Amino acid sequence: MIPTGAITYTNLRATSPCKDAVMVSAIRSFLILLAALGLVAAGPARAQESTEPPVPRAAPRGIVSQEVLPRAGGVLVFGGTRGVGLEAVKELVKRGEKVTVMARGASDTAALKALNVNLVPGDALVSDDVVKAFAAAPYRVVVSALGGKDDNFKVDVDGNRNVVDAAKSAKIPRVIMVSAIGVGPTSLALPWYLRPFMKEFFAAKATAEDYLHKSGVTFTIVRLGRLVDKPASEKAALGDDPMVFSALTRVDAGRLVADVVKNEATANNKVLTAFDPARATFMGIFFYI
Repeated sequence: MIPTGAITYTNLRATSPCKDAVMVSAIRSFLILLAALGLVAAGPARAQESTEPPVPRAAPRGIVSQEVLPRAGGVLVFGGTRGVGLEAVKELVKRGEKVTVMARGASDTAALKALNVNLVPGDALVSDDVVKAFAAAPYRVVVSALGGKDDNFKVDVDGNRNVVDAAKSAKIPRVIMVSAIGVGPTSLALPWYLRPFMKEFFAAKATAEDYLHKSGVTFTIVRLGRLVDKPASEKAALGDDPMVFSALTRVDAGRLVADVVKNEATANNKVLTAFDPARATFMGIFFYI
């Protein structure tokens, strides 16, 4: 038995044709509405059930800052034709670094040519020459081993100032400056019998250090003791104790400077002192025995 009021195929067919059409149309519209409401209701549920992220309409564009990317390139060295600078260049080349050295035309560059380093002509006392040296290749670090001789320390002050200014302008990440024990608080580390000598030398080094400190450039200062031309002891090391003093071979000093070039993580904005414990006595300092 069919309940009263139930909509059946027979009941629909029993009505008039006009009413049939209206009823069919109404039912069709009602069913379409129900289906639409069902889709709307089901939509959020399906979205919540899905663990996949929505597909973007366009791939996001990464913003890369040149400031935080590692700088490509090698090492630019000033004062690399002799002494500690040359020994540092030898060690850097041995370690596979790409090295460029600025050298004056009158300098002896035979050792550098034998090492197959890149040579850039110029004078550190001429600021334009220094700027051109920075444009010769991309660099990630600059080493200044500039030092005067024969009581002429102009290059210690003006030459280093030109290097620091050019490095800052070129946005070089690091500057390593070779200096001397006897500057600043390390003056007290000098043996009493050395303090009356080389005052102009220490004053020039102090001026260079101070200029680098105030430049805003990331730096490492390496202070060295009395330098001698002897075979390496391999015992010299760098530390932050300003009250130590010893003799030091230029070969060992060059190795320590090369260590600083590689040690980018822990040497930034520090003043380091070189020390050879085997050469810290009076006899070791003066006679290196």
